[in-house]
Amino acid sequence: MPCNPAYRQAIMLAWDALSGISDRDLASASGGELRGRELALRTVGQETIVDLADRCVTAPDILGGGWGLATLHYLKGCLTWKRDDEWTSFDMLPSGRPFAEAFRRRALATLAERYGRSPKALMKDADALGGTGLEMGEVAVMVQAFPRLKIAIAAWQGDDEVPGRAVMLFDAGGARTLPAEDLAEVGISVAQALLSTDR
Repeated sequence: MPCNPAYRQAIMLAWDALSGISDRDLASASGGELRGRELALRTVGQETIVDLADRCVTAPDILGGGWGLATLHYLKGCLTWKRDDEWTSFDMLPSGRPFAEAFRRRALATLAERYGRSPKALMKDADALGGTGLEMGEVAVMVQAFPRLKIAIAAWQGDDEVPGRAVMLFDAGGARTLPAEDLAEVGISVAQALLSTDR
């Protein structure tokens, strides 16, 4: 996936923040697999490859242009990750306010439009991303965005009087570790990946 020029400066800073950290420590903290100087991270049923020698991130084509930057921030955040298996919504993040409208419009509204009419399709579409079922909502799935970052998506079918709806939740450890802008990017990318799966 080519680097979005809009992220170039931020990506350079993110790489600099990782300098001096051993490959082995990054792999251990992030839950990735070290293959020489490449670090493979399971993401949405596929792999994101972080080339630590050439400072390059290669992500699945189904993910957005900001995924590389979010990946680097994930690697740095994993060094101080605070595990928490509770779920939290994006609107509960104090730092999420500047990104809340874009997240609502590009992730939640599109998920509600698709799966509010057909919640069962969520399970089928999530299967293509390595998703697994959850006991939540009418239909719910858990998608592994990164080895240590889980996302839950739940949907309820609408009717003539009440529109269908969808929610996306992040595991609280990830929500406290990653910047809100990265969580928004990850959530939007996962939503778009779900909606682009073959039906």
